Amino acid sequence: MTKCMKCGVYITDNTDKCPLCQQVVAPALEQQNDAPDESTNATRYPDVKGASRKYRLLENIILFLSIVGQIVLTTVDYMTDQGINWSFIVLLVVIYANVTLRLAIVGRNGYIFKIVSTFVFTVLFLEGVDLLTGASGWALTFVFPSAILAMVIATIILMIVNIRNWQSYMMMQLFLVLMSVIAMVLVAVKVIWFPYLAMGAMGASLFLFLGTLIIGDKRARTELKRRFHI
Repeated sequence: MTKCMKCGVYITDNTDKCPLCQQVVAPALEQQNDAPDESTNATRYPDVKGASRKYRLLENIILFLSIVGQIVLTTVDYMTDQGINWSFIVLLVVIYANVTLRLAIVGRNGYIFKIVSTFVFTVLFLEGVDLLTGASGWALTFVFPSAILAMVIATIILMIVNIRNWQSYMMMQLFLVLMSVIAMVLVAVKVIWFPYLAMGAMGASLFLFLGTLIIGDKRARTELKRRFHI
């Protein structure tokens, strides 16, 4: 057990730095005379590495079972040979589930990255299903702009909940504007054959960004300058 001299917390795992403040911790308490008594109210930090190892083990077990299951299903699909190739759809589901588990659920990245990565992989997953089932274009036509609209609503909710740090969501807004521009390009080249959802996504994302920039005034401009190092 070690002690952080800056935070004053006791860390049960073997580490050189405090997970809270990144301060170099003191030598192990077994070598000191100020080891905390069990009856004291000293703050103890949980075993971070132990919990991380458990999650890592669970991820690896799920990945192993996914690979074994996919091999079995691909073999069955090949032996039955019904011309559907349904095992490829299952493969997409397996990849999507494992990527989502590792990045969006138990990953250590911030929640904004988790939201954006889930958005991207969901659209790619459904587009892959669309291609494997005949490529009628429903994924790009309906799912892509609908996901942008859902992200716009989620961004507004996050800005309201985290009102003191609303400017931190401007990069997400720019990402949504970029995705909306891509959707409108796909409308122009006739890949998206129902343009109204894409137009609505473009309008919603653009109005959200402009509204934040204009109403946010100096604070919003300062955030953009900081992000782009202007």
